[in-house]
Amino acid sequence: MTAKIFSKDLRLAAHPMMYVFALFGVMLIIPNYPYTVVFFYGLLGIFFTFLNGRENKDVYYCAVLPVTKRDQVRARAWLVVAVELAELVIAVPFAFLSARINPNGTNLAGIDANVALFGSVLLIYGVFNVVFLPVFYKTAIRAGRAFLLAVIPMTVLMVLVEALSHFPVVGPYLDATDAAGQVRQLPVLAVGLAAFALLSWLAYRKAAKNYERVDL
Repeated sequence: MTAKIFSKDLRLAAHPMMYVFALFGVMLIIPNYPYTVVFFYGLLGIFFTFLNGRENKDVYYCAVLPVTKRDQVRARAWLVVAVELAELVIAVPFAFLSARINPNGTNLAGIDANVALFGSVLLIYGVFNVVFLPVFYKTAIRAGRAFLLAVIPMTVLMVLVEALSHFPVVGPYLDATDAAGQVRQLPVLAVGLAAFALLSWLAYRKAAKNYERVDL
């Protein structure tokens, strides 16, 4: 049943801009740009989808379907995770291209497009999910408040990641774009992936519990 709701969300509930913003990984080829911001747009597309669902009464439509509230939350969590991972996958070839066409040889604005960036973004996504989903499903209506509260810790992490690339010792490690340097960054990717999986799972569990208390 969750798969059917997920399919419904993709075809009916998703805002068109969610798909457009998922393609913004192409922005990694922009020289001297804060690359963590590139992945913020994907989250903005997710926000638009939740907002779109509110305006189109998607919550009330789902309420009359023979599905549980937990199934609804699980399907929407799948949607959020799928969009986030899709944007990362789409961005990969542009990350390779960025390292080759950047006229400065490095990103002067912050972290380079490399393995460490993707690991950091996974952590940022996880933090967003664990705040946004539970807060939204306290009411299943207030998408703006949930997004604002989720953006605050996410922005702190984004600034920290960009700033760390300018520090001695850790900066050269995070900014490496050569093959050997990116292999050394694999622990960052592993930690980011683990944090993303754990935080997204916790986000679903808490959101489902919150939504079951909502009286529609």
